[in-house]
Amino acid sequence: MSKPKPNPQKSSGRPANSYARYSGLAFQMLGTILLFTYAGYKLDEWQENQIPLWTLLFSLGSIAASLYMFIRSISKEE
Repeated sequence: MSKPKPNPQKSSGRPANSYARYSGLAFQMLGTILLFTYAGYKLDEWQENQIPLWTLLFSLGSIAASLYMFIRSISKEE
C-alpha cells in the first residue's frame, strides 16, 4: 500500500497560527507587566514612599511571572 500524502492545507496554516500565538503572548506579557508596575506606582504614591519600593517589586515580579508563563507555553508546544 502507498503511504498517505500529507495534507497541504494543514501545513499552510501553521506559520500564521504560531504568529498569532506568539503575538498574543507578547501582548499578555506586556499587559501583565504594565498592570503590576502601575499598581506598584500607585501604592508608592499612596504611601508617599521616597524610594519606589513597591514599583520595583511589582515590576520585577511581573517580569518573572511573564517569563514563567512564556516558558510554560513553549514547553507545552514541544
